[in-house]
Amino acid sequence: MKKLLILIASFPFVLNAQEAKKNRIDKAVSIGISFSPDYNFRTLKNNDGSSSSAMVIDRRNQIEKGKFGFTTGLSLHAGLSKKLELQTGLLYSSKGYKSPKQVLDYASRPGEPVYIKSEASFNYLDVPLKLNFISGSGQVRFIVGAGLTANFLLNDSEKVILIYADGSEHDFHQSIGFTYKKFNLSSLISAGVQFELRKNILLRTEPTFRYGLLKINDTPVTAYLWNVGFAIGVCYKLNLK
Repeated sequence: MKKLLILIASFPFVLNAQEAKKNRIDKAVSIGISFSPDYNFRTLKNNDGSSSSAMVIDRRNQIEKGKFGFTTGLSLHAGLSKKLELQTGLLYSSKGYKSPKQVLDYASRPGEPVYIKSEASFNYLDVPLKLNFISGSGQVRFIVGAGLTANFLLNDSEKVILIYADGSEHDFHQSIGFTYKKFNLSSLISAGVQFELRKNILLRTEPTFRYGLLKINDTPVTAYLWNVGFAIGVCYKLNLK
C-alpha cells in the first residue's frame, strides 16, 4: 500500500519529465543543406506609363522566355513547438531569363552571324526567414511554409551567343548595361513532405515559389524576378541540452 501511494504521488512528476523531454524534442535545432533546381523568369512593369515603354514590354514578352537556374546552401531550423518551426539559412541563387534564337537584320552579309540569342543572369546571396507548419506523426510528416527572403546581388551579366551560317557559334559575356539594385526582397511559399531516414536525420522535398517584391532597377521598363523550384534538403538534428 505504501509503495502504491508513493507511485501515485510520483506520477505527476513522471508526466512532467516526459512532457519536458517531449518539448525538448519538439524544439530541437537542426542544420542542413539543400538544393533546388528552379525555373526562372520575370514580370515586366511600365515605370513611366509611356506608350513606348508599353511597346517595349509587348515586344520583350513576345521574345523572352524563362530559363533554368538553382538555389542551394545551408539551412538552420529551430522548433518552436510540435507543429511550428522557424527556418533561416544562407543560400546562393542563380536567377534570370533568356532570349531564344533570333534572326539578325544583316544576315545576308558574308561572314557575319545570322542568328543571335542571349541569357541574362542575376546571382544572389539569399537569407530566408520562413515559418513552417508541420503536421502528421511518425516517419512521414507534411510541411507548409511561408516567409520572406533578403536577396543581396553578387553580380549580373548577359551571355550573348552568335550563330553563323555553317552552324558554328561564338559566345561572350558582357554587362547587361543597367545599374541593378543590390538589395531585393522576395516572398516565398512552400509545401512538401518530410521523411525521417534514421534517428536525427531528415529528408525534405518541398516545391517552392519565390516572387521578388522589389523592382530590380529604376529604368522606364523594369522587372520583378520570380521562380518555381523543387527543393531537396537533408537536415541533422542537434542534441542540445
